[in-house]
Amino acid sequence: MTSSFKLPAGSLGIVFKGSNPPVVKEVKYESELFGKVKCGFSFLSVNIDGREQAPSDAVSLAKSLKETSNNPNRIMNFTMTLPAEIEFILPEGDVGLSVTDVDGIAIITKISAESPLKHIVRIGMAVDSFTLPDGSTMTGGSSAKVSEWLRFNQTAGRVMILKDPSLGDLSPPSYSQANVTVDLPLGNIDDLGLIIQGNDIATLEGVNRFSHMHGKVPANMIIGALRIPDGREFQGLNQSFLAKVLQETQDVEGRILYLMNPGDGELPSEPVLKAFLPVLGNCSELGLVLGGNPARVRFVNQASEMNEIIKKGMEVVKVGWKYEPDNQDISAEAVTESLTESSGTDRYILFRNIYKAIPDEVEVNFAPGRIGIIFGDNPPRVKGFTQGCTVSHLIDVGMVADTLILDSGKRYTNLETHKLTRTLIANAGSNRRVIRFINPATVELSTEDDLERPDMINLNLPTGKLHISLKGPYPPRVSNIKPISPLLRLLPKNMAVDELIIDGRSYSGFNSIKLATLLKETEYKQGRVMKLKNPYNPNVSFHF
Repeated sequence: MTSSFKLPAGSLGIVFKGSNPPVVKEVKYESELFGKVKCGFSFLSVNIDGREQAPSDAVSLAKSLKETSNNPNRIMNFTMTLPAEIEFILPEGDVGLSVTDVDGIAIITKISAESPLKHIVRIGMAVDSFTLPDGSTMTGGSSAKVSEWLRFNQTAGRVMILKDPSLGDLSPPSYSQANVTVDLPLGNIDDLGLIIQGNDIATLEGVNRFSHMHGKVPANMIIGALRIPDGREFQGLNQSFLAKVLQETQDVEGRILYLMNPGDGELPSEPVLKAFLPVLGNCSELGLVLGGNPARVRFVNQASEMNEIIKKGMEVVKVGWKYEPDNQDISAEAVTESLTESSGTDRYILFRNIYKAIPDEVEVNFAPGRIGIIFGDNPPRVKGFTQGCTVSHLIDVGMVADTLILDSGKRYTNLETHKLTRTLIANAGSNRRVIRFINPATVELSTEDDLERPDMINLNLPTGKLHISLKGPYPPRVSNIKPISPLLRLLPKNMAVDELIIDGRSYSGFNSIKLATLLKETEYKQGRVMKLKNPYNPNVSFHF
Protein backbone atom coordinates (compact mmCIF):
# COMPACT_ATOMS: atom_id res chain seq x y z
CA MET A 1 0.00 0.00 0.00
CA THR A 2 1.32 3.45 -0.94
CA SER A 3 0.63 6.94 0.33
CA SER A 4 1.53 10.45 -0.90
CA PHE A 5 2.07 13.64 1.09
CA LYS A 6 2.50 17.28 -0.02
CA LEU A 7 5.69 18.54 1.57
CA PRO A 8 5.73 21.88 3.36
CA ALA A 9 8.48 24.41 2.65
CA GLY A 10 11.44 24.36 5.04
CA SER A 11 12.80 21.54 7.13
CA LEU A 12 10.62 18.39 7.09
CA GLY A 13 11.71 17.04 10.48
CA ILE A 14 12.06 13.53 9.03
CA VAL A 15 15.14 11.34 9.46
CA PHE A 16 15.87 8.66 6.84
CA LYS A 17 18.24 5.71 7.02
CA GLY A 18 19.52 3.01 4.66
CA SER A 19 19.34 2.59 0.92
CA ASN A 20 17.39 0.81 -1.81
CA PRO A 21 15.12 2.21 -0.56
CA PRO A 22 15.71 4.77 2.24
CA VAL A 23 13.41 4.15 5.20
CA VAL A 24 11.89 6.62 7.69
CA LYS A 25 13.83 6.27 10.95
CA GLU A 26 12.18 9.10 12.90
CA VAL A 27 9.55 11.82 12.52
CA LYS A 28 10.23 14.78 14.82
CA TYR A 29 7.37 15.80 17.10
CA GLU A 30 7.48 19.39 15.73
CA SER A 31 7.27 18.21 12.09
CA GLU A 32 4.12 19.15 10.15
CA LEU A 33 4.06 15.53 8.97
CA PHE A 34 4.13 14.06 12.51
CA GLY A 35 1.32 11.52 12.77
CA LYS A 36 1.03 11.24 9.00
CA VAL A 37 4.38 9.84 7.92
CA LYS A 38 5.26 6.90 10.21
CA CYS A 39 8.47 5.19 11.21
CA GLY A 40 9.19 2.35 8.80
CA PHE A 41 7.66 3.95 5.71
CA SER A 42 9.82 3.17 2.62
CA PHE A 43 10.65 6.05 0.29
CA LEU A 44 9.44 5.59 -3.31
CA SER A 45 9.94 8.97 -5.02
CA VAL A 46 9.59 12.71 -4.69
CA ASN A 47 7.85 14.86 -7.35
CA ILE A 48 9.36 18.33 -7.63
CA ASP A 49 7.66 20.75 -10.05
CA GLY A 50 6.30 17.73 -11.96
CA ARG A 51 9.64 15.97 -12.23
CA GLU A 52 9.92 12.56 -10.50
CA GLN A 53 13.12 11.85 -8.58
CA ALA A 54 14.11 8.67 -6.73
CA PRO A 55 17.40 8.97 -4.80
CA SER A 56 18.49 5.47 -3.78
CA ASP A 57 20.06 6.20 -0.38
CA ALA A 58 19.34 8.35 2.67
CA VAL A 59 22.27 10.73 2.08
CA SER A 60 21.28 11.55 -1.52
CA LEU A 61 17.63 11.96 -0.53
CA ALA A 62 18.47 14.35 2.33
CA LYS A 63 20.66 16.43 -0.03
CA SER A 64 17.89 16.69 -2.64
CA LEU A 65 15.29 17.71 -0.05
CA LYS A 66 17.60 20.34 1.43
CA GLU A 67 18.34 21.86 -1.99
CA THR A 68 14.60 22.18 -2.71
CA SER A 69 13.47 23.06 0.81
CA ASN A 70 11.96 26.40 -0.26
CA ASN A 71 9.97 24.85 -3.11
CA PRO A 72 6.26 24.49 -2.15
CA ASN A 73 5.56 22.14 -5.08
CA ARG A 74 6.89 18.88 -3.71
CA ILE A 75 5.03 15.60 -3.25
CA MET A 76 6.64 12.57 -1.63
CA ASN A 77 5.46 9.01 -2.19
CA PHE A 78 5.90 6.16 0.32
CA THR A 79 5.23 2.46 0.60
CA MET A 80 3.55 1.99 3.99
CA THR A 81 5.94 -0.67 5.25
CA LEU A 82 6.53 -1.49 8.91
CA PRO A 83 9.81 -0.56 10.55
CA ALA A 84 12.17 -3.41 11.31
CA GLU A 85 12.23 -2.34 14.98
CA ILE A 86 10.94 0.46 17.23
CA GLU A 87 12.02 1.02 20.83
CA PHE A 88 10.13 3.55 22.95
CA ILE A 89 9.26 4.45 26.56
CA LEU A 90 5.62 4.13 27.61
CA PRO A 91 4.14 7.00 29.63
CA GLU A 92 2.26 6.41 32.88
CA GLY A 93 -1.26 5.01 32.72
CA ASP A 94 -3.30 3.19 30.10
CA VAL A 95 -1.61 3.56 26.70
CA GLY A 96 -4.62 2.34 24.68
CA LEU A 97 -3.00 -0.61 22.89
CA SER A 98 -4.87 -3.82 22.03
CA VAL A 99 -2.79 -6.96 21.49
CA THR A 100 -3.95 -10.20 19.84
CA ASP A 101 -2.19 -13.48 19.10
CA VAL A 102 -1.70 -13.98 15.35
CA ASP A 103 0.00 -17.25 14.41
CA GLY A 104 1.35 -17.45 17.95
CA ILE A 105 2.81 -13.91 17.90
CA ALA A 106 1.54 -10.98 20.02
CA ILE A 107 0.51 -8.38 17.42
CA ILE A 108 -0.71 -4.78 17.92
CA THR A 109 -4.21 -4.93 16.39
CA LYS A 110 -5.78 -1.70 17.66
CA ILE A 111 -4.68 1.72 18.87
CA SER A 112 -7.29 3.87 20.59
CA ALA A 113 -7.88 7.44 19.38
CA GLU A 114 -6.82 8.70 22.85
CA SER A 115 -3.58 6.69 22.93
CA PRO A 116 -0.46 8.81 23.60
CA LEU A 117 1.37 6.36 21.32
CA LYS A 118 -0.89 6.62 18.29
CA HIS A 119 1.74 8.58 16.30
CA ILE A 120 4.53 6.14 17.18
CA VAL A 121 3.13 2.62 17.28
CA ARG A 122 2.06 0.81 14.10
CA ILE A 123 -0.77 -1.71 13.82
CA GLY A 124 0.60 -5.06 12.72
CA MET A 125 3.85 -4.88 14.65
CA ALA A 126 4.89 -7.66 17.04
CA VAL A 127 5.61 -7.02 20.71
CA ASP A 128 9.12 -8.45 20.89
CA SER A 129 10.23 -7.17 24.30
CA PHE A 130 8.64 -5.50 27.32
CA THR A 131 10.72 -4.25 30.27
CA LEU A 132 9.39 -2.76 33.51
CA PRO A 133 11.11 -0.11 35.68
CA ASP A 134 11.93 -2.76 38.32
CA GLY A 135 13.94 -4.77 35.77
CA SER A 136 11.28 -7.39 34.98
CA THR A 137 11.58 -8.42 31.34
CA MET A 138 9.48 -10.39 28.89
CA THR A 139 10.42 -11.41 25.33
CA GLY A 140 8.24 -13.28 22.87
CA GLY A 141 5.31 -13.12 25.28
CA SER A 142 1.74 -14.10 24.43
CA SER A 143 -0.91 -11.43 23.91
CA ALA A 144 -2.49 -12.42 27.22
CA LYS A 145 0.79 -11.86 29.10
CA VAL A 146 1.51 -8.56 27.31
CA SER A 147 -2.04 -7.35 28.02
CA GLU A 148 -1.67 -8.38 31.67
CA TRP A 149 1.53 -6.36 32.04
CA LEU A 150 -0.09 -3.37 30.33
CA ARG A 151 -3.01 -3.55 32.80
CA PHE A 152 -1.15 -4.22 36.03
CA ASN A 153 2.04 -2.23 35.45
CA GLN A 154 1.07 1.32 34.53
CA THR A 155 3.94 3.27 36.06
CA ALA A 156 6.16 5.50 33.92
CA GLY A 157 9.42 4.13 32.56
CA ARG A 158 8.24 0.95 30.87
CA VAL A 159 10.18 0.12 27.70
CA MET A 160 8.67 -1.73 24.73
CA ILE A 161 10.38 -2.99 21.57
CA LEU A 162 8.21 -3.71 18.54
CA LYS A 163 9.40 -5.56 15.44
CA ASP A 164 8.13 -6.30 11.96
CA PRO A 165 6.94 -9.92 12.29
CA SER A 166 7.48 -10.59 8.57
CA LEU A 167 11.26 -10.32 8.99
CA GLY A 168 11.40 -13.37 11.24
CA ASP A 169 13.87 -11.75 13.64
CA LEU A 170 11.80 -12.15 16.82
CA SER A 171 13.26 -12.98 20.23
CA PRO A 172 12.54 -16.40 21.77
CA PRO A 173 10.00 -16.53 24.63
CA SER A 174 11.46 -15.68 28.04
CA TYR A 175 10.10 -14.21 31.25
CA SER A 176 11.85 -12.68 34.23
CA GLN A 177 9.73 -11.01 36.90
CA ALA A 178 11.71 -9.09 39.52
CA ASN A 179 10.78 -9.39 43.18
CA VAL A 180 9.09 -6.20 44.34
CA THR A 181 7.92 -4.53 47.54
CA VAL A 182 4.51 -2.90 47.73
CA ASP A 183 3.49 -0.28 50.29
CA LEU A 184 -0.06 -1.08 51.36
CA PRO A 185 -2.58 1.68 52.11
CA LEU A 186 -5.14 1.27 54.89
CA GLY A 187 -7.80 -1.41 54.48
CA ASN A 188 -8.47 -5.13 54.52
CA ILE A 189 -8.14 -7.50 51.58
CA ASP A 190 -11.48 -6.41 50.10
CA ASP A 191 -10.80 -2.70 50.57
CA LEU A 192 -7.46 -3.10 48.81
CA GLY A 193 -9.04 -5.04 45.95
CA LEU A 194 -6.42 -7.79 46.10
CA ILE A 195 -7.34 -11.06 44.37
CA ILE A 196 -5.47 -13.74 46.34
CA GLN A 197 -5.55 -17.54 46.12
CA GLY A 198 -3.51 -20.36 47.60
CA ASN A 199 -4.05 -22.94 50.34
CA ASP A 200 -0.30 -23.55 50.78
CA ILE A 201 1.21 -20.16 49.97
CA ALA A 202 -0.72 -17.07 48.92
CA THR A 203 -0.51 -15.95 45.29
CA LEU A 204 -1.56 -12.49 44.11
CA GLU A 205 -3.67 -13.26 41.03
CA GLY A 206 -4.40 -9.61 40.31
CA VAL A 207 -6.07 -6.42 41.56
CA ASN A 208 -9.71 -5.42 41.20
CA ARG A 209 -9.99 -2.81 38.45
CA PHE A 210 -11.88 -0.47 40.80
CA SER A 211 -9.05 -0.50 43.37
CA HIS A 212 -6.70 2.48 43.60
CA MET A 213 -3.89 -0.12 43.54
CA HIS A 214 -4.96 -1.30 40.08
CA GLY A 215 -2.11 -0.97 37.60
CA LYS A 216 0.49 -0.50 40.34
CA VAL A 217 0.98 -4.11 41.45
CA PRO A 218 2.24 -7.02 39.26
CA ALA A 219 -0.06 -10.03 38.97
CA ASN A 220 0.68 -13.75 39.37
CA MET A 221 3.26 -13.17 42.09
CA ILE A 222 3.90 -15.19 45.23
CA ILE A 223 3.30 -13.20 48.43
CA GLY A 224 6.58 -14.05 50.11
CA ALA A 225 6.18 -11.83 53.17
CA LEU A 226 3.97 -9.28 54.90
CA ARG A 227 5.68 -6.86 57.29
CA ILE A 228 3.72 -5.01 59.99
CA PRO A 229 5.31 -1.94 61.66
CA ASP A 230 4.62 -3.38 65.14
CA GLY A 231 7.58 -5.76 64.72
CA ARG A 232 6.04 -8.69 62.85
CA GLU A 233 7.05 -10.13 59.50
CA PHE A 234 4.99 -13.07 58.29
CA GLN A 235 6.50 -15.29 55.59
CA GLY A 236 4.88 -18.00 53.47
CA LEU A 237 1.30 -17.46 54.64
CA ASN A 238 -1.67 -19.10 52.95
CA GLN A 239 -4.61 -17.06 51.63
CA SER A 240 -6.82 -17.55 54.69
CA PHE A 241 -4.26 -16.50 57.31
CA LEU A 242 -3.01 -13.61 55.16
CA ALA A 243 -6.56 -12.28 54.86
CA LYS A 244 -6.91 -12.56 58.64
CA VAL A 245 -3.72 -10.55 59.29
CA LEU A 246 -4.73 -7.87 56.74
CA GLN A 247 -8.13 -7.62 58.45
CA GLU A 248 -6.50 -7.39 61.88
CA THR A 249 -4.13 -4.61 60.72
CA GLN A 250 -6.50 -2.73 58.38
CA ASP A 251 -6.03 0.53 60.31
CA VAL A 252 -2.23 0.24 60.52
CA GLU A 253 -0.09 2.47 58.31
CA GLY A 254 3.24 1.30 56.91
CA ARG A 255 2.42 -2.32 56.01
CA ILE A 256 4.60 -3.80 53.25
CA LEU A 257 4.01 -6.77 50.93
CA TYR A 258 7.03 -8.55 49.46
CA LEU A 259 6.10 -10.15 46.13
CA MET A 260 8.28 -12.87 44.65
CA ASN A 261 8.66 -14.41 41.21
CA PRO A 262 7.03 -17.90 41.26
CA GLY A 263 10.25 -19.23 39.75
CA ASP A 264 12.40 -17.82 42.56
CA GLY A 265 14.41 -20.60 44.18
CA GLU A 266 14.19 -18.98 47.63
CA LEU A 267 10.42 -19.08 48.19
CA PRO A 268 9.39 -19.66 51.84
CA SER A 269 9.16 -23.41 52.57
CA GLU A 270 6.74 -23.05 55.49
CA PRO A 271 4.71 -20.34 57.23
CA VAL A 272 6.84 -18.53 59.81
CA LEU A 273 6.79 -15.35 61.86
CA LYS A 274 9.87 -13.18 62.26
CA ALA A 275 9.25 -11.22 65.46
CA PHE A 276 11.60 -8.25 65.87
CA LEU A 277 12.35 -7.79 69.58
CA PRO A 278 13.04 -4.69 71.66
CA VAL A 279 16.79 -4.04 71.82
CA LEU A 280 16.93 -4.41 75.59
CA GLY A 281 15.62 -7.22 77.77
CA ASN A 282 16.15 -10.86 78.66
CA CYS A 283 13.47 -13.53 78.33
CA SER A 284 11.79 -12.61 81.61
CA GLU A 285 11.94 -8.86 80.93
CA LEU A 286 10.37 -9.47 77.52
CA GLY A 287 7.47 -11.19 79.29
CA LEU A 288 8.09 -14.61 77.73
CA VAL A 289 7.98 -18.05 79.31
CA LEU A 290 9.53 -20.81 77.16
CA GLY A 291 9.67 -24.58 77.58
CA GLY A 292 10.68 -27.74 75.75
CA ASN A 293 13.18 -28.64 73.05
CA PRO A 294 12.68 -27.13 70.56
CA ALA A 295 11.49 -24.21 72.66
CA ARG A 296 7.81 -23.33 72.55
CA VAL A 297 6.09 -20.27 73.97
CA ARG A 298 4.27 -21.27 77.16
CA PHE A 299 3.13 -17.80 78.18
CA VAL A 300 3.29 -14.14 77.13
CA ASN A 301 2.65 -11.53 79.81
CA GLN A 302 -0.18 -9.17 78.89
CA ALA A 303 1.93 -6.18 79.93
CA SER A 304 4.75 -7.20 77.57
CA GLU A 305 5.53 -5.28 74.37
CA MET A 306 5.42 -8.66 72.63
CA ASN A 307 1.86 -9.45 73.73
CA GLU A 308 -0.35 -10.04 70.64
CA ILE A 309 2.83 -10.35 68.55
CA ILE A 310 4.22 -13.58 69.98
CA LYS A 311 1.58 -16.13 70.94
CA LYS A 312 1.38 -19.17 73.12
CA GLY A 313 2.25 -22.38 71.26
CA MET A 314 4.67 -20.88 68.71
CA GLU A 315 7.86 -22.88 68.22
CA VAL A 316 11.29 -21.23 68.02
CA VAL A 317 13.27 -21.83 64.82
CA LYS A 318 16.18 -19.49 65.62
CA VAL A 319 17.23 -16.36 67.46
CA GLY A 320 18.73 -13.96 64.93
CA TRP A 321 21.34 -11.48 66.15
CA LYS A 322 24.87 -10.25 65.52
CA TYR A 323 26.68 -13.18 67.14
CA GLU A 324 24.29 -16.04 66.46
CA PRO A 325 26.07 -19.42 66.07
CA ASP A 326 25.87 -21.38 62.83
CA ASN A 327 24.37 -24.45 64.51
CA GLN A 328 22.00 -23.01 67.06
CA ASP A 329 20.66 -24.89 70.08
CA ILE A 330 16.96 -24.05 70.26
CA SER A 331 16.08 -25.67 73.58
CA ALA A 332 14.22 -23.41 75.99
CA GLU A 333 17.34 -23.00 78.14
CA ALA A 334 19.56 -22.10 75.17
CA VAL A 335 17.04 -19.64 73.70
CA THR A 336 16.65 -17.98 77.10
CA GLU A 337 20.45 -17.64 77.28
CA SER A 338 20.59 -16.21 73.73
CA LEU A 339 18.01 -13.56 74.63
CA THR A 340 20.13 -12.55 77.61
CA GLU A 341 23.33 -12.39 75.54
CA SER A 342 21.70 -10.50 72.67
CA SER A 343 20.20 -7.78 74.88
CA GLY A 344 21.49 -4.44 73.61
CA THR A 345 21.61 -5.49 69.94
CA ASP A 346 19.17 -5.68 67.03
CA ARG A 347 17.59 -9.15 67.11
CA TYR A 348 14.58 -11.24 66.23
CA ILE A 349 13.04 -14.64 66.91
CA LEU A 350 11.87 -16.78 64.01
CA PHE A 351 8.82 -18.90 64.88
CA ARG A 352 7.00 -21.74 63.17
CA ASN A 353 3.72 -23.37 64.21
CA ILE A 354 2.01 -19.99 63.80
CA TYR A 355 -1.29 -21.44 62.52
CA LYS A 356 -1.70 -23.66 65.59
CA ALA A 357 -0.81 -20.90 68.05
CA ILE A 358 -4.41 -20.01 68.78
CA PRO A 359 -5.66 -18.40 72.02
CA ASP A 360 -7.31 -20.43 74.76
CA GLU A 361 -10.49 -18.38 74.68
CA VAL A 362 -12.11 -15.41 72.91
CA GLU A 363 -15.48 -13.75 73.51
CA VAL A 364 -17.06 -11.91 70.59
CA ASN A 365 -20.24 -9.81 70.60
CA PHE A 366 -21.65 -9.88 67.07
CA ALA A 367 -23.35 -6.88 65.50
CA PRO A 368 -26.81 -7.37 63.94
CA GLY A 369 -26.77 -9.26 60.64
CA ARG A 370 -24.78 -12.19 59.33
CA ILE A 371 -21.74 -13.18 61.40
CA GLY A 372 -19.71 -14.47 58.42
CA ILE A 373 -18.39 -17.65 60.10
CA ILE A 374 -18.53 -21.14 58.59
CA PHE A 375 -19.18 -23.80 61.25
CA GLY A 376 -18.88 -27.59 60.98
CA ASP A 377 -18.82 -30.66 63.23
CA ASN A 378 -20.29 -30.90 66.73
CA PRO A 379 -19.54 -29.05 68.93
CA PRO A 380 -19.47 -26.21 66.34
CA ARG A 381 -15.92 -25.77 65.05
CA VAL A 382 -14.83 -22.73 63.00
CA LYS A 383 -14.02 -24.00 59.50
CA GLY A 384 -13.55 -20.64 57.75
CA PHE A 385 -14.99 -17.20 57.04
CA THR A 386 -17.17 -15.76 54.30
CA GLN A 387 -15.93 -12.81 52.24
CA GLY A 388 -16.30 -9.55 54.13
CA CYS A 389 -16.39 -11.16 57.59
CA THR A 390 -15.57 -8.41 60.11
CA VAL A 391 -14.41 -10.65 62.98
CA SER A 392 -11.97 -13.00 61.23
CA HIS A 393 -9.10 -11.17 62.95
CA LEU A 394 -10.49 -12.11 66.38
CA ILE A 395 -11.22 -15.80 65.86
CA ASP A 396 -8.96 -18.59 64.64
CA VAL A 397 -9.94 -21.49 62.41
CA GLY A 398 -10.20 -24.57 64.64
CA MET A 399 -11.72 -22.79 67.63
CA VAL A 400 -15.01 -24.18 69.01
CA ALA A 401 -18.17 -22.21 69.83
CA ASP A 402 -18.61 -23.07 73.51
CA THR A 403 -21.27 -20.70 74.84
CA LEU A 404 -23.90 -18.37 73.33
CA ILE A 405 -25.51 -15.55 75.32
CA LEU A 406 -28.44 -13.62 73.82
CA ASP A 407 -29.86 -10.16 74.50
CA SER A 408 -32.42 -11.71 76.87
CA GLY A 409 -29.57 -13.00 79.04
CA LYS A 410 -30.30 -16.62 78.14
CA ARG A 411 -27.12 -18.72 78.12
CA TYR A 412 -26.71 -21.71 75.82
CA THR A 413 -24.11 -24.47 76.32
CA ASN A 414 -23.65 -27.92 74.73
CA LEU A 415 -24.03 -26.27 71.32
CA GLU A 416 -24.60 -28.10 68.04
CA THR A 417 -23.83 -26.56 64.65
CA HIS A 418 -27.37 -26.78 63.26
CA LYS A 419 -29.04 -25.37 66.37
CA LEU A 420 -26.41 -22.64 66.79
CA THR A 421 -26.84 -21.48 63.19
CA ARG A 422 -30.64 -21.42 63.47
CA THR A 423 -30.51 -19.52 66.77
CA LEU A 424 -28.13 -16.91 65.35
CA ILE A 425 -30.35 -16.41 62.28
CA ALA A 426 -33.49 -16.13 64.44
CA ASN A 427 -31.78 -13.40 66.49
CA ALA A 428 -30.03 -11.65 63.58
CA GLY A 429 -31.49 -8.27 64.58
CA SER A 430 -30.20 -8.46 68.15
CA ASN A 431 -27.50 -6.13 69.45
CA ARG A 432 -26.18 -8.81 71.81
CA ARG A 433 -25.16 -12.22 70.52
CA VAL A 434 -22.06 -13.12 72.50
CA ILE A 435 -20.22 -16.32 71.59
CA ARG A 436 -17.40 -17.69 73.69
CA PHE A 437 -14.89 -19.48 71.45
CA ILE A 438 -12.38 -21.86 73.02
CA ASN A 439 -9.27 -23.75 71.94
CA PRO A 440 -10.47 -27.34 72.39
CA ALA A 441 -6.89 -28.53 72.88
CA THR A 442 -6.43 -26.44 76.03
CA VAL A 443 -9.88 -25.54 77.41
CA GLU A 444 -12.76 -27.82 78.43
CA LEU A 445 -16.28 -27.20 77.16
CA SER A 446 -18.56 -25.35 79.55
CA THR A 447 -21.54 -26.96 81.27
CA GLU A 448 -24.78 -25.43 82.51
CA ASP A 449 -23.44 -25.52 86.08
CA ASP A 450 -20.30 -23.51 85.33
CA LEU A 451 -20.09 -20.08 86.94
CA GLU A 452 -19.56 -16.99 84.82
CA ARG A 453 -16.14 -15.39 85.27
CA PRO A 454 -15.88 -11.86 86.71
CA ASP A 455 -12.92 -9.66 85.77
CA MET A 456 -11.42 -10.22 89.22
CA ILE A 457 -12.27 -11.91 92.48
CA ASN A 458 -10.68 -12.09 95.97
CA LEU A 459 -11.31 -15.33 97.88
CA ASN A 460 -10.70 -15.90 101.58
CA LEU A 461 -9.29 -19.42 101.62
CA PRO A 462 -10.39 -21.90 104.27
CA THR A 463 -7.85 -24.11 105.99
CA GLY A 464 -7.26 -27.61 104.66
CA LYS A 465 -7.16 -28.97 101.14
CA LEU A 466 -8.81 -26.89 98.44
CA HIS A 467 -9.29 -29.79 95.97
CA ILE A 468 -8.58 -27.67 92.89
CA SER A 469 -6.30 -28.36 89.90
CA LEU A 470 -3.86 -25.77 88.60
CA LYS A 471 -2.01 -25.67 85.29
CA GLY A 472 0.33 -23.51 83.27
CA PRO A 473 3.13 -20.99 83.80
CA TYR A 474 2.46 -17.63 85.36
CA PRO A 475 -0.32 -16.78 85.83
CA PRO A 476 -1.46 -20.35 86.65
CA ARG A 477 -5.10 -21.14 85.95
CA VAL A 478 -7.68 -23.09 87.90
CA SER A 479 -8.35 -25.89 85.43
CA ASN A 480 -10.68 -27.99 87.58
CA ILE A 481 -12.68 -27.71 90.81
CA LYS A 482 -13.61 -31.05 92.37
CA PRO A 483 -17.15 -31.59 93.73
CA ILE A 484 -15.80 -31.82 97.30
CA SER A 485 -13.92 -28.48 97.02
CA PRO A 486 -15.01 -25.79 99.51
CA LEU A 487 -14.64 -23.33 96.59
CA LEU A 488 -17.04 -25.21 94.28
CA ARG A 489 -19.76 -22.53 94.09
CA LEU A 490 -17.40 -19.62 94.69
CA LEU A 491 -14.66 -20.02 92.10
CA PRO A 492 -15.30 -20.08 88.32
CA LYS A 493 -13.08 -22.38 86.26
CA ASN A 494 -10.14 -20.99 84.28
CA MET A 495 -9.65 -17.95 86.47
CA ALA A 496 -5.94 -17.07 86.76
CA VAL A 497 -4.24 -16.68 90.15
CA ASP A 498 -2.46 -13.32 90.21
CA GLU A 499 -1.50 -13.01 93.87
CA LEU A 500 -1.60 -14.94 97.15
CA ILE A 501 -1.58 -13.15 100.52
CA ILE A 502 -0.28 -15.17 103.49
CA ASP A 503 0.31 -13.59 106.90
CA GLY A 504 0.15 -10.16 105.25
CA ARG A 505 2.90 -11.05 102.76
CA SER A 506 2.26 -10.94 99.01
CA TYR A 507 3.36 -13.77 96.70
CA SER A 508 3.18 -13.54 92.89
CA GLY A 509 5.07 -14.55 89.75
CA PHE A 510 4.61 -18.27 90.43
CA ASN A 511 3.77 -21.08 88.04
CA SER A 512 1.22 -23.82 88.79
CA ILE A 513 3.76 -26.12 90.45
CA LYS A 514 5.15 -23.45 92.78
CA LEU A 515 1.65 -22.22 93.65
CA ALA A 516 0.44 -25.75 94.44
CA THR A 517 3.47 -26.25 96.69
CA LEU A 518 2.85 -22.94 98.46
CA LEU A 519 -0.82 -23.77 99.05
CA LYS A 520 0.06 -27.18 100.43
CA GLU A 521 2.74 -25.80 102.77
CA THR A 522 0.33 -23.22 104.19
CA GLU A 523 -2.93 -25.20 104.07
CA TYR A 524 -3.43 -24.87 107.85
CA LYS A 525 -2.81 -21.14 107.99
CA GLN A 526 -5.82 -18.91 108.49
CA GLY A 527 -6.45 -15.61 106.72
CA ARG A 528 -5.01 -16.59 103.34
CA VAL A 529 -6.39 -14.53 100.45
CA MET A 530 -6.21 -15.63 96.81
CA LYS A 531 -6.60 -12.90 94.21
CA LEU A 532 -7.74 -14.13 90.79
CA LYS A 533 -8.38 -12.38 87.50
CA ASN A 534 -10.04 -13.21 84.20
CA PRO A 535 -7.09 -13.99 81.85
CA TYR A 536 -9.29 -13.56 78.77
CA ASN A 537 -10.10 -9.92 79.44
CA PRO A 538 -7.50 -7.84 77.54
CA ASN A 539 -7.99 -4.93 79.95
CA VAL A 540 -6.84 -6.98 82.96
CA SER A 541 -3.15 -6.85 83.92
CA PHE A 542 -1.12 -9.21 86.11
CA HIS A 543 1.87 -8.93 88.42
CA PHE A 544 5.04 -10.13 86.71
